[in-house]
Amino acid sequence: MATLMLEGGADIRYIQAMLGHVRLDTTQIYTHVSIRMLKQVHTATHPGARLDEQNDQTREHLINANQQAEPQNLQVLK
Repeated sequence: MATLMLEGGADIRYIQAMLGHVRLDTTQIYTHVSIRMLKQVHTATHPGARLDEQNDQTREHLINANQQAEPQNLQVLK
């Protein structure tokens, strides 16, 4: 539950108070960051992730362009 609250934008200090923890490091033990959230943060902030996204878009564009060109090439060969 604490992880979901953090992902939703709750401050860890509020979560600490709600759980009744005296020490913040106790709260941190129970607030696991999900892989999904890590991927979202990575994609949104890491320059390399943006390059990967651009490469994926370029790759998709080339595949689509190639697929559209194939029928025309086949017609010419016939």
